[in-house]
Amino acid sequence: MLFRFVPFSVLYLFSDGMALLLERVVGYRKKVIADNLRRAFPEKNAAEINQIVRGVYRNLTDVTLETIKSYSTPLHEIRRRCAVLNPDIIAEYLDRGQSVILAGSHVCNWEYSGLTMPEGLNNRLYAAYKPMTNRVISDYVTQKRASGGLVPVSMDDILGVMRKQSKAGSRAYMLIADQSPNSRKRAHWVEFFGQETATLPGIDVLSRTFCYPVFRYQIKRMRRGYYEIEYAPLCLDPSTALEGEITHRYTRQLEEEIRAQPENWLWSHKRWKMRRE
Repeated sequence: MLFRFVPFSVLYLFSDGMALLLERVVGYRKKVIADNLRRAFPEKNAAEINQIVRGVYRNLTDVTLETIKSYSTPLHEIRRRCAVLNPDIIAEYLDRGQSVILAGSHVCNWEYSGLTMPEGLNNRLYAAYKPMTNRVISDYVTQKRASGGLVPVSMDDILGVMRKQSKAGSRAYMLIADQSPNSRKRAHWVEFFGQETATLPGIDVLSRTFCYPVFRYQIKRMRRGYYEIEYAPLCLDPSTALEGEITHRYTRQLEEEIRAQPENWLWSHKRWKMRRE
């Protein structure tokens, strides 16, 4: 309710001030962000890195405030601000009884995607999420995420839900796999920005387990506060893929997406904290 009556134009003034505060005063994860960018873009000089850093903070505060405001914004307005360009290519699979996996990332406003994507899929979209530590806040956020027709499922429960739903009809399963895994043993190791990187294996493992086609969905910021989402095939026949192959494809496309607009990714996590032993 905090930003219910605040126009988006004013919201972005708040965002500019908040970004400046986090970068210049608080220094929120500034070393992590800068170190990540230097590792990913060794060819860029200090001025270029600093310019991206400023964009990273603005993206972070934009997404945070847009998400909070979305809790009290009419759904039709969110859909107007975040258009899904080609839902038919996913709905076609679902309509003929074929479940699919939708592989996304923390680029631009990933929270908007959960509000706008279900409509074009006739509310047959499930999304894996990591519950927050605070149960009250976690339940509130989960409820808001479900307001557009999305069915949120805890990461720990997604395998069981997919098994159960496989007998109940076709579904689309939204998975985001661009952050570090908890388990070194189960991680898939891929090259990401020229570095050996531990990657979540879920998309690869689940798609091959259930033989569900995999599509990437990419979110692009068209201008401030407005986004477009587009689906594209990643692996239409997982039965022919070797272990780790789909993870490699996902990571290559993710890197291409980030290189195009590096400020739009969530650089504030320690992406290269895990090393293979």
